[in-house]
Amino acid sequence: MRRFRRFNAAPAIARSLRLWGLVLTPMKTDPDLRQYRIAIVIGVDYKIQRFIPGLAPDDPRTVLRLRFHDFLREITGYPVDVICEEAKHGLASIAETVADRQHIPYRNIEMSPQRRAELGIPLSFTIGVPGSEIPAEQNAQWYSLRELHMVDELLDAVADALVVILICRVTHVPVFVEALQTKFTRVDQYDVTKLAWFDQTLL
Repeated sequence: MRRFRRFNAAPAIARSLRLWGLVLTPMKTDPDLRQYRIAIVIGVDYKIQRFIPGLAPDDPRTVLRLRFHDFLREITGYPVDVICEEAKHGLASIAETVADRQHIPYRNIEMSPQRRAELGIPLSFTIGVPGSEIPAEQNAQWYSLRELHMVDELLDAVADALVVILICRVTHVPVFVEALQTKFTRVDQYDVTKLAWFDQTLL
């Protein structure tokens, strides 16, 4: 089993995130090693998680995704134990590419198509959409099942980690933050959709 490093990553994280206008407050000195357990939850619009095939490198939509790619590279410029992500299975995400190049373990915590089939959950479904043929109660139940599955996957992936990064949809940030706070002393959250360089029209 992999032995995770024990170090104070907070200064490096702070330096990196300050470059993007994000500031982490200093951690208090504490002999308890739990102080070194740091989780960063990054909320995104799922459309930015992958490059669009066939677009030119200078296409504004590609440039936006390259900015996201650079953002992830910046905050993984210090030792990270694992990157977790809520992402569609079967297609490489930008975060997965960054993890591979930085030699950081990666875990996709999204429910697999096989597991969805076992639970009778369609591969694609929406919640609260007017005119939907699927009852809101059923959608809500599927949504909860997916969240519970992803929380279990996440906690399994970070069981021995000291520093973890999670990328997920903005709507799932609260439940993941709550789950990580049971294991990590410090859990910071950021919303990519509110950063200055993000442009909703380019998704």
